[in-house]
Amino acid sequence: MADYGSAKGGHFLRRTDDPLTEETPKRSLRARGEAARVRGVALRAHLEEQRPEHVSVETGFRWLQRDKEIAGGVLGGGLAYRFFFWILALTVLLVGGLGFASASGADVAAESRSAGVTDSLATTVATAAEQSETGRWWLVLTGAVLVLWSSYGLLRALHLVHAAAWRIAPPPLRNAPRAVGLVLAVPVALLAATAAAGWVRAHAADPLGLVATLAIVAGFGAVWLWITMKLPSPDVPWTAFLPGAVLFGIGLEALHVFTVYFLQAKLSSASQLYGALGLATTALFYLFLVGRGVVWAAELNAVAWEARSARGAPSSSG
Repeated sequence: MADYGSAKGGHFLRRTDDPLTEETPKRSLRARGEAARVRGVALRAHLEEQRPEHVSVETGFRWLQRDKEIAGGVLGGGLAYRFFFWILALTVLLVGGLGFASASGADVAAESRSAGVTDSLATTVATAAEQSETGRWWLVLTGAVLVLWSSYGLLRALHLVHAAAWRIAPPPLRNAPRAVGLVLAVPVALLAATAAAGWVRAHAADPLGLVATLAIVAGFGAVWLWITMKLPSPDVPWTAFLPGAVLFGIGLEALHVFTVYFLQAKLSSASQLYGALGLATTALFYLFLVGRGVVWAAELNAVAWEARSARGAPSSSG
């Protein structure tokens, strides 16, 4: 029989190595986990009761269900893949152009630093420019073909994602050359606007910096509103695309702040520690967040419009 300790003051003291004593923390954790699960079930039941009365609650349930139905995570990963190859093709084209600049005697590293590029990335750009002097014509021609091909692939991916979010058959692409041109122009314009806002924040007083930040958020949202109006959707008014535009604008600005204060240092350390593999992995994670935001914005537009349209119906489905 196990010794449970000696009597002291008429009470037995339990030994600290008692198996029952050791299982007490496990039981406590299990009890807390069960209590959290019960609270979650009760909260879900309460929200289910509020669905017919509140459009926001109905939209939230529909949003989760839609993301599950169309495999939003897989679509976001596919968009990240398309974004990555588009950037890779654009990089090949730019490296060929930098080869011409390096052959003409320009200091590519100094010019890159003056444009706001970090030291490690400026050194990488200068090295690539020097190495591309001999094959710059081939790089420019190959890069141009790859940019056009990857732009069309990215356009097709955006086309299919929005058709899936609205649950409609994807219509055929119309005026493909113009659409491919927009795929090329819009990201460059957004990057230029972001760089301009960063320059204002760095060189202007606080009120102007705040105004620049708010302006870039509004600019992101306005551009995405215009783009989504051109992508597949039912015959709905332009206000149906506002929720996704607001979400995408705020999310892209949050991702920009995340990039400036965290990811930029992460990219620099990744390139130094792990080389190209670490740099590509970090960039893919960033692009996956962008692709996921595109899918979420498209889903939000669709379910918000459906929830508003179904308001007042006898029943609503998730």
